[in-house]
Amino acid sequence: MGSPKLKKRYLLLSIGVLLPTLLGAVLLFRAPVLFVTDAPFTALYGLKRTGIKRIETTFRMMRQVKPVLIGENAGPDMVVFAVEEAHSAPYGVLVPYRYYEGAGRYAAEFPQVPVFILGGRNQDPQVPGTIFVGTDAKLDLYRAGLCAGIIAQHGTSREGEPLTQGEILFFQNEGISAEYREAFSRGLLEQGFTKEPKYLTIKQDYVDTIQSISCVVMQGQATLFLERNLEIPVILFSWIDPDITSRMVKLVVDDSPWAVVGKTIAMIPGRQGGVVPSDWVFPGQRIVDKEVVSRLKKVLVRSIL
Repeated sequence: MGSPKLKKRYLLLSIGVLLPTLLGAVLLFRAPVLFVTDAPFTALYGLKRTGIKRIETTFRMMRQVKPVLIGENAGPDMVVFAVEEAHSAPYGVLVPYRYYEGAGRYAAEFPQVPVFILGGRNQDPQVPGTIFVGTDAKLDLYRAGLCAGIIAQHGTSREGEPLTQGEILFFQNEGISAEYREAFSRGLLEQGFTKEPKYLTIKQDYVDTIQSISCVVMQGQATLFLERNLEIPVILFSWIDPDITSRMVKLVVDDSPWAVVGKTIAMIPGRQGGVVPSDWVFPGQRIVDKEVVSRLKKVLVRSIL
């Protein structure tokens, strides 16, 4: 008989060989989830990042996620054709908001397949036969307020003096409602930040009292402000690959379709939609203070409305 150590080694080796084979078989024989996408979105999100996200989601959900690449601005018929060609009986089909007409056309032709529209911050277009999943903009803004409140009170001015109640700028791609502003302000107040944030459009330039700004939140890239290369921490709502953003971007709020794919797959059995939180990304150790990083991660995990 072999020694116990040899038996243990043999067992571990067997598991190491059999487990990937078993996982591969499960993924091969289970119907995939089809995710409609296009080249411009992949370029923006990042090709490498897309591949990593696809693999992570596939193994986390134990279901293959298969991108279906279509031409930019493809019509509804082309969406249906591409999805039909990708698989005859998918577990579910996920379609970005901009192709919601194609989602409706496919749902009408294949009512047995759950079809989800990934709408981000858009309103449900109410397409018959489809299920809408959006991002929880109110929760995202509340969390942005919590994080901005923490960052704003742990920075330094251009002269190296501590900033305790500097200014917070909020650049918005489009106007946000009073309800959403209240959610953002609530997050700030819960971190002890009492000043009213300054709301601007992303096309505006801001030159007043730059030295007093301690944090900037951007819903979209405020190019004029970013081109100044100021030493001011930024929380950015964006689909863009965080690795190619300015080093002053400390947090990225990812509310892209890929950010909600895994959460949407979990909804397929019940065929119920709703809103889900965005993903929060800390790009490449840009926040040096480990205590600040720890506080930020804690509030993101614990915060609910």
